[in-house]
Amino acid sequence: MAKKKAADTETAERALTAIEIATELRTITEAIIEAGGECDDDTLAALTSWQAALEVKAENIGLVERRIEAECEYFRKIEEAARSRRKARENTIIRLRKYLAGAMQMAGTKRIKRNDGLFSISLVNGRESVEIDDIAKIPMDLCEIVEVVKPRTDAIKERLTAGQEVPGAHLERGEPYVMIR
Repeated sequence: MAKKKAADTETAERALTAIEIATELRTITEAIIEAGGECDDDTLAALTSWQAALEVKAENIGLVERRIEAECEYFRKIEEAARSRRKARENTIIRLRKYLAGAMQMAGTKRIKRNDGLFSISLVNGRESVEIDDIAKIPMDLCEIVEVVKPRTDAIKERLTAGQEVPGAHLERGEPYVMIR
């Protein structure tokens, strides 16, 4: 009977969320503070039990995170392999088209049409494109001037940390986060 009760308690603790466990811990801690820092054995046992429950919950979350990270890495590798295969296929298409264009030019053929009408192949003249030989010689009315301002955040952080004021910038602490190693 004791094993069943322990198993039921463990299942109930697993069903609690980390927030619910933290709420219980805060309630107990506040009660201890209100009592002037004094607590009885039952309160101390409850505090220890809830801290242990939070540790178990955190460990489980860490394990789930590790599993998800492994899945992400697996998907990243699949994406890289798929991207590589797609690029290879696209390059094959380019080579096939160039090969066919060369053959059609040699034969003097401009158009090939399938009997079933599924597709037709045409040899068309290439499109004109502008090639820039010397950018410095291009008239300014034919140029677009683009100016990019990129703040040096490392230098700004250095000054702000040293207590100096930097107009248009300030230090801001990010949200707390969990690091699992």
